[in-house]
Amino acid sequence: MGSREKKALKVSWIGLWVNAVLTAFKFAAGLLGHSAAMTADAVHSLSDFATDIVAVVTFRITGRPVDSSHDYGHGKFETLSSVIIGVSLLVVALGILYSGGGRILRALRGEVIAPPGMIALVAAIISVVSKELLYRYTAKEAKTLKSDALKAKAWDHRSDALSSIGTLLGIGGAIFLGEKARVLDPIAAIAVSVLILRIALPIAWQALGELVETSLPEEAEKDLLDAIKAVDGVEDAHHLRTRRIGTAVAVDVHVIVDPSLTVAEGHDIATEVERAARSLHGKGSFVSVHVEPRTDQSGKPQRGYDDGHNGFEEGPPHHDDRG
Repeated sequence: MGSREKKALKVSWIGLWVNAVLTAFKFAAGLLGHSAAMTADAVHSLSDFATDIVAVVTFRITGRPVDSSHDYGHGKFETLSSVIIGVSLLVVALGILYSGGGRILRALRGEVIAPPGMIALVAAIISVVSKELLYRYTAKEAKTLKSDALKAKAWDHRSDALSSIGTLLGIGGAIFLGEKARVLDPIAAIAVSVLILRIALPIAWQALGELVETSLPEEAEKDLLDAIKAVDGVEDAHHLRTRRIGTAVAVDVHVIVDPSLTVAEGHDIATEVERAARSLHGKGSFVSVHVEPRTDQSGKPQRGYDDGHNGFEEGPPHHDDRG
């Protein structure tokens, strides 16, 4: 396991134990304090605890080197972890929304809502402080390690801190503003669910995009092509294909060179193209370069040249010739 994976694993373990303690305390406070908002917050923390376990397992897997059954490494497991985190948050948010809405409907029908206890208020305060500190620590490490999975976990912690603020306000209002204000407790639970949904949707969407092989953004591909065309000996480049594999990037590109070059000279140019791509996306990038000879008799590089097969590429079509 590399140093990056070890550091990410350490961050995940810290988050796991903090969430384990918070989850137990929140459930106890919610039940003893008769607070729907705190119980909902506890369920959110339980989802954090579960996804921390997923993250710990994931970083153990992604730390493995390339092997015979994983030629591109194990980076996709990190993406899969982000999907699990995002989807689990969506499920939790919808569950809290349903539960809080039900309590509000019963209150509107005349059912008296029991006042939450002070233990629920104390738990909310502790949750806000601890989860905000955990967010800042995890976000800092995610930026340093360039980890989307840790970034997702950081926002997971922030969502818990924000939800605990709503919980704190709802419980405080229900305790100090009288019987009619007790409906603030389930209202706070619904507010929590909306915050979680707003955070979970982008996390799940981005990770799903990586799993289905979405290309890098257009601007990133343009920068990549510019860097490749700047390599000495490259006359043109096209058929660029990109995708993410966890934190790494995979790049496939065709480059056009002078047909009089030797095989060794063409190889040297391809090596420089690989270095240019890795200078933008890191040493762990997977770069495949297909070298093509220029065939236009005018001496100018032919746009969209396809391997000498009379303009017809052997293989799947490409979305755009960027010659």
